[in-house]
Amino acid sequence: MEAHDPATAAFKEQGGLRTTSDTWRGRHLVKGLRWWDGFILALAVPVFLFPDLGASAVQLGVVAVIAVWFLSALMGALQSNIYAELALMFPHKTGSMPSYAREAYERYTPLVGPLVAWGYWLGWCVVLAINGLLVGTYLRANVPVFQHTDPVLFPKIVGSALVVVLMGVDYMGVRSGKRVRYIIGLFTLVPILIVMFGAYLSGHFNPSHFSPLGVPGQTSILGAITLFMYWQYIAGWSAYATEAVAVHSPEYEHTLTDTPRALRSSGLFTLVTYALIPAGLIGILGTAGIATNTLTPFDKALKAVLGEGVGAVIALFVIVALVLAMQMSATASVRSLWQMAENGLTLTGFSRLNRFGVPDVAILFTYGFNVLLIWTVGSPLWILAASNVGYIGAHILNLGGYLLLRRDRPDAVRPIRHSAPWAWVAAVLLIVNLSCMVVGAPLYGPGPLAAGLAFMLGVSLVLYVARRRLQHRSPEVEAVAW
Repeated sequence: MEAHDPATAAFKEQGGLRTTSDTWRGRHLVKGLRWWDGFILALAVPVFLFPDLGASAVQLGVVAVIAVWFLSALMGALQSNIYAELALMFPHKTGSMPSYAREAYERYTPLVGPLVAWGYWLGWCVVLAINGLLVGTYLRANVPVFQHTDPVLFPKIVGSALVVVLMGVDYMGVRSGKRVRYIIGLFTLVPILIVMFGAYLSGHFNPSHFSPLGVPGQTSILGAITLFMYWQYIAGWSAYATEAVAVHSPEYEHTLTDTPRALRSSGLFTLVTYALIPAGLIGILGTAGIATNTLTPFDKALKAVLGEGVGAVIALFVIVALVLAMQMSATASVRSLWQMAENGLTLTGFSRLNRFGVPDVAILFTYGFNVLLIWTVGSPLWILAASNVGYIGAHILNLGGYLLLRRDRPDAVRPIRHSAPWAWVAAVLLIVNLSCMVVGAPLYGPGPLAAGLAFMLGVSLVLYVARRRLQHRSPEVEAVAW
């Protein structure tokens, strides 16, 4: 429930939305967004189903795959509501979860802050590489002139070029990027709605595709539970993404009202779409049809409903949706990296803002890292599995941080103060996420798990130590709002 107490009113009157952490040498993040801008950004969240929904349907079967994606979306919506309370405790902080975790754990250890920050950044930024590769794959499948190109090299070239173009859009600032986002957001809805409802309206929904209901193969009960937990862990990378609309908290015109509205509307939208899209895809293709190419089942489903010609055109809308998801991920990761530097968790250079009021050094680092991933790793699912170590780990630590802040700062100003049972909700979500991570993370193989852990621990600690030891006298460090 929302609190309307004198402390909150005083907080608003005293200009609680502006602190020194908002500025860099006189420049500050531009307050030019409303809650519906955050919601438009969240239209990209169902697109995060594209890399792994196909593989999960083939491995889990009908009932389990629908349950996994619905449960993950429900958990994501509950977590977003919890983060609404945290976002308004620190309305001058961009970057979402890393900022909250730093505030929660600082009195115990300074090391959790950078660990969460880099894990969160890793989980979000790699969408640029993953979706860039998928765009190349979809283009090759639907544009005749590209169908004879190298299936490995072509997606890498397309993905790299797209990353560079989006870097230019991001560099120009959120207000110019917002116009692009609205256009892309409308295109994004087209393939999503067709998969959700087109099968029923066109007569292509086949009830026989929902049989058999169980997990395929001769899987034991323990094996089925383990597989379910693995995919629950992987699904969090997609379904928890609505929290990213909170990274814009300082950039909303009315932070105290726009932030929770953006989070809650985005969570509800994701819950509905994650319930209907898996069912629609299975109703059109069945698990056998999805298995022919688990990376591009939406392409095949659109062609089945609309015909080869129109389906190929609409499949290009899938590409547009992938691009919106790339922009959403870049926004979350770049703002997170900028706030890391503002909070004293990494090198000061990442806090620099250009004349458009955007973090240009953070942009160059984030986009450049993804070009490197495209050419060195090149596998979307491998990249996803490695980055998810950081992203789910960040959620686990952040939910723990919420519980600590409720205990350690009971009298802190909270424009939104959830009732006591929400602490139990946070504890249950923490335990479920932790259990699925412990069981699921090793199943993809030791490579992604080791890479994700090495990046989180290595980069976060090295750059944190460099910041505290080598840049402790810089003007930016002194200006940080602690």
